Amino acid sequence: MIQIKRLCAVALGATLACAGPAMADANYPDKPVRLVVGLAAGGSADVIARLIAEHLRTAWKQPVVIENKPGANTSIGSRFVAKAPPDGLTLLFTSQSLSTINLYVKNPGFDPLKDLVPVTQVAKGDYVLSANKDLPVDDLAQFAAYAKKNPEKVFHGAGAGVLLMVYEKLAGTMDFKAQQVNYRGEMPALTALAAGEVQMVVSSLLAARPFIESGKIKALAIPAPARSQVAPGIPTAAESGLPNFHTDFWFGITAPANTPMEIRKKIANELAVFLAKPETKQKFLDVGFVAKSSGAAEFGKMIEDSAEQWTAIAKRAGIEPQ
Repeated sequence: MIQIKRLCAVALGATLACAGPAMADANYPDKPVRLVVGLAAGGSADVIARLIAEHLRTAWKQPVVIENKPGANTSIGSRFVAKAPPDGLTLLFTSQSLSTINLYVKNPGFDPLKDLVPVTQVAKGDYVLSANKDLPVDDLAQFAAYAKKNPEKVFHGAGAGVLLMVYEKLAGTMDFKAQQVNYRGEMPALTALAAGEVQMVVSSLLAARPFIESGKIKALAIPAPARSQVAPGIPTAAESGLPNFHTDFWFGITAPANTPMEIRKKIANELAVFLAKPETKQKFLDVGFVAKSSGAAEFGKMIEDSAEQWTAIAKRAGIEPQ
């Protein structure tokens, strides 16, 4: 009888041990969740992250706390999450910068493509190619012709990270060269463009809109297959003779490697419902983005494709990590 009791106890323990992870996934989250943002508070990414955190907080009835950890092309916040336990309680709100960390940071302390796993995309936005308002061009094709004819007169205001990659992609595609002036970000570059210090800048549409709408600079094209929902008056690159020049940027959620798929699916499914709501779509449009969800596999491929594209462009342009 004692032996039978012992066997039953062992069997029961094994059953509970096997059920443990599944039960934990079903109860997720049973503790507060941290949503780490690798950018400074107050920016557009932070606004979107806080909208997401607010919804999850309500849906899960658990605190969802935003932690801003900016710096080093978002690698500081990304590394923090990559080193966290894979329990779904520490998540990364990330951008396309994730796919360029290895191109700018020599020793980031983690592998962005291996130590983080995709959960879902949450938004997408557009870049815009803008020129000084006094430059004698009205579209992208005219700008390329002018730059080829007057290379000594054309200065490109270079932002950091992906923005520089988008410019290099454009210059390589249209076969022109501009003299580069480096700035610490897109806002200083756009301010210099409005002042006539440079003739061309690649930036996010969100950052450029106030300058464009006030007439301080002129938008030449958006590198997207269709006109932006945010600024439909700006033509696409295809309308300027570049039908295959498409690149946009995205925001999404990733988690530490080995985070259970069931937890990742639970997060993605909850956000898919939120992102499909008309009021959510409008809130995102109000800050310059389009709400967009995806499965983990689709989002993971997007990250890998971005990394492959920017790696090739960095190699061609001679950009090396520092």
